Amino acid sequence: MFLDEARIGVVGGHGGRGCVSWRREKYVPKGGPDGGNGGDGGNVYLIADENTDTLSAFASRKRFEAQRGRFGMGKNKNGRCGADLWLQVPPGTLVKRADGELLADLRQPGDQVLVAHGGRGGYGNAHFKSSTRQRPDFAELGEPGEQQELSLELKLVADVGIIGYPSVGKSTLISVISAARPKIADYPFTTLVPNLGVVTVDDRSFVVCDVPGLIEGASEGKGLGDQFLRHIERCGILLHLLDLSHAMQDGSMDPGILVQEYRAIRSELTTYSPALAKKHEVVVLNKTDLTTQDLTPIVQGLKKQGIALFAHISAATHHGVNALMRQLLPLVLEARAKRERERQEAEEAEPLPVLTPHIDDDRMAAFRIEKRADGSLLVRGKRLEQLVRMTDVSQEGALRRFRDIVERIGLKRALGRAGMTDGTTVYIGDIQVNAYL
Repeated sequence: MFLDEARIGVVGGHGGRGCVSWRREKYVPKGGPDGGNGGDGGNVYLIADENTDTLSAFASRKRFEAQRGRFGMGKNKNGRCGADLWLQVPPGTLVKRADGELLADLRQPGDQVLVAHGGRGGYGNAHFKSSTRQRPDFAELGEPGEQQELSLELKLVADVGIIGYPSVGKSTLISVISAARPKIADYPFTTLVPNLGVVTVDDRSFVVCDVPGLIEGASEGKGLGDQFLRHIERCGILLHLLDLSHAMQDGSMDPGILVQEYRAIRSELTTYSPALAKKHEVVVLNKTDLTTQDLTPIVQGLKKQGIALFAHISAATHHGVNALMRQLLPLVLEARAKRERERQEAEEAEPLPVLTPHIDDDRMAAFRIEKRADGSLLVRGKRLEQLVRMTDVSQEGALRRFRDIVERIGLKRALGRAGMTDGTTVYIGDIQVNAYL
């Protein structure tokens, strides 16, 4: 089943909780804490895999979660980290967040993006021992993994996109030049999904895409074109196929209908995407086996209307097909080189990442306070929110540590300046913390 759009939810693996344990050995009555740390949860990645060309793997299953980290253990044994989850998508997949923001464009095989971070494993009680805290009786909870709702949109990557009106012979042509076996029949819209085929010419190969037939109004939702126009956006060259039988009227040949069909499709391309209409296009006349008449009137008639035929072929009898593929090869290589130059220029234009020093876990000074319409106060801060999620409030020692950090970073004073009273509701992230301050 071909699927070019999907919505999925991804969740990073939860971190394992830390362990509260005490060293117990013969003749060592007070060995001290030896609880190990929990393992980190696995991350979720999307990777472009050249062995798939559809998003059908996401048709029935919609939620994907990486492996969770294991709990810490005694004798300073840390828990095992969760395995990362790799989801394969076809090259040409756009990855967007739920709000429509573009997260990544996985164009080439091997392109990958991290879409959900795994949670950090909680520290065991051995981590908190110090000269002033010699008997820590608490450990951290594991941090929940990051959650994201994603929208996946596939735009097939091909060197040549075959376009044209329904039943002009697009599927027949791709079945002749490649190993693709699309459905072929004598009625419109036989092709309901795009088909990909690999063409080999003189030990070089390129990918051809057969797009379902376009009609006038396709960009507005008529026919099937509105669903599949996106797939030719990634094609380097457009092969526009015209059907000679449409020009044969009562024994004579009139190029007027071909001109009308050509201009209708060009109008739809421009309406859908101006950049799409600027792609290199070659116009090919198909089904020349239907007549023995001289094709000069057709060729000249199209030329007068600004339509230059690149070749005329018969896909059904294979006449002229091999010559057409040889003529396309240098154009394909030139289009590939152009796309590679554009990609390199885009990479060079990207600013270098700014590296910042790692902030220690107990330095939570970066936060902001927002006053809500209902009078409650909301505290935002990445490290502070992580601290709240990983604090086990059922342990007195953990709660005491949380209060010490809140006091040290000046959060209570800042809440007082923001108008906090005994009855004010306070949230850090999505957790209410009135009882813990």
